[in-house]
Parts: sequence; C-alpha cells; structure tokens
Amino acid sequence: MPNETQDWFQDPPPRRVGALALITRGTQILMVSRPYLAAVSEWGLPGGSAAANELPRRALSRLLAERLTLRATAGRLLVVDHVPEQPGQHCEGTNYVYRVDIPGDADPVVTESGRLGEARWAERAEVGDLAVDHALRRIEQCLTAADSGQFAELLLGIPQYREDPAA
Repeated sequence: MPNETQDWFQDPPPRRVGALALITRGTQILMVSRPYLAAVSEWGLPGGSAAANELPRRALSRLLAERLTLRATAGRLLVVDHVPEQPGQHCEGTNYVYRVDIPGDADPVVTESGRLGEARWAERAEVGDLAVDHALRRIEQCLTAADSGQFAELLLGIPQYREDPAA
C-alpha cells in the first residue's frame, strides 16, 4: 500500500525507462543476447535504458549507435510494456518499443562499449527458440502491432489495451 504522506510528484518511486527496437529484414528480426539478463531472457530486442531527461526515442537512436554501430531513428511506437519490480533483479520499468528501419546493407556490429553478447538475424519461426516468457510475448505483440498498424499497452508482454487505428 502506498505511503499516504509521500509526495509522489516530488519524490516518485524508482522507475526505469527503456527504449527497444523492432528491426526486421524480410522475415528476419534483429535479436541481441544480453548475458546480464540471462535469469529473465537472455535474448531480446535491441535497445536499453534511457538516461535521465532523455526521450525514449532519442535514447534508442543513441543506444543503437553505441551498442550496435547502427545509425537509425525510431519510427512508429508499437507497444508500451510495463514491467513490475522484481526485488533483487530489477526495478519497475516501462519499455517503449518502436519500429526501426535500417538500410538493407547495414549490419549490426556489437561494440565493446555495450553490454551485449552478440547480435543476429533470426527467422520469425525461431524467435521462440531464443526469447522466452515475457521477452517472447513482447516480441510477438510488437510483430502483431507492426503488421496490423495497431498500438498496444502491455503488462509483462500481455495486452492490457489495444488501439485499432481503423476504429
């Protein structure tokens, strides 16, 4: 139960803001291994945490350049995924996942400045062999949003709200 005397505007609880990219090439999806998240799902979408006062879409461009040498701009917002705190693993966070297009000849190169293990293109059918649980559900919902033109709000990858642009 929230502390009723706490000023939630001046002293909010710690929350992480993440920015992730759905990057596709034909039937393939760019996946990255994150050894530091092996307890959750080592494989997932590229991106990371925004810095203080950094817009998620700008953070994503920075992170793709720093970690994968990709020059890209965040496109359409596909999903917002809320992740509750897991004591001892991570604080509460909100992840903004954007559609990102890169030139056909651009190849990601994992840099030493990032915390990534590797990057690879995975066929849609093999994503379930790499990502698990919440990370897999998030990717599936991103693909649905990208294919349908919809936007979805998620809780651990599970849709809580879906907006249909045709409605």
